[in-house]
Amino acid sequence: MPQKVENYYNYIYAGRIHSRRHRRRKRIGVWILTLFIILLIALLFYIVFTKKQPKSVPANAGGSAISVSEPAEEADTSSRATESAEPSHTTRIIDGRTYIDGILVVNKSYPLPATYDPGLDPEALSAFYRMQKDASDDGLFLYITSGYRSYAEQVAQYNIHVQNKGKDYADKVSARPGFSEHQSGLSMDINSTEDSFANTEEARWIAENCVKYGFIVRFPKDKEYITGYAYEPWHIRYVGIQNAEKISESGLCLEEYLGIKSVYAD
Repeated sequence: MPQKVENYYNYIYAGRIHSRRHRRRKRIGVWILTLFIILLIALLFYIVFTKKQPKSVPANAGGSAISVSEPAEEADTSSRATESAEPSHTTRIIDGRTYIDGILVVNKSYPLPATYDPGLDPEALSAFYRMQKDASDDGLFLYITSGYRSYAEQVAQYNIHVQNKGKDYADKVSARPGFSEHQSGLSMDINSTEDSFANTEEARWIAENCVKYGFIVRFPKDKEYITGYAYEPWHIRYVGIQNAEKISESGLCLEEYLGIKSVYAD
């Protein structure tokens, strides 16, 4: 074959090969571009979809989930409020005595053993003396009418009320033996146990200031149905300054504060 003709055929053949390679590269480029567009669309769809999805927030009490849309701050606040409204308490029983959050509890539901005989608590007595001095500086005289009372003494005290006005009345104004706070050595009756004491300057001073010394008025007004006892402005109970402040700030009586009842079993 003449050289020119052969060169011509070689040129045609090389052109065809080049054209095929060019078309193949072009198809590969189109595939890559298409794949990139698909991935980009999928990414945009994922971003938009996840932003619209509601968040699941654990329910406070039941463990199930509640759905809330952004923002979820309101549900969070509600959950925290519910938790704070239901505090947990630690209960310990030592030699027949019940302590809740470290506070010795004595009421119609929580008795003391008949053999418990601690006498008047030295720390409580010292706190009273400080209170007595400060009241004296304000021109008032406070004194202990009844402090520690043993189990045997409470038997006599309670029976007097039963003999005079019957058992139902006695249960409103006096504790049954073993159920008296006086036996704990942490309670005191101040000045007078007459109802008229509520109208004295001393009673008002005690109500306003006893917390500073670690005392609470144990049986406050309008809490009779909870404490189980009539209002006694003279009856104070030592719980320590920190506990007294917390109880006072809560506006609750001790039973409400600790989440307990005061009811005789029979």
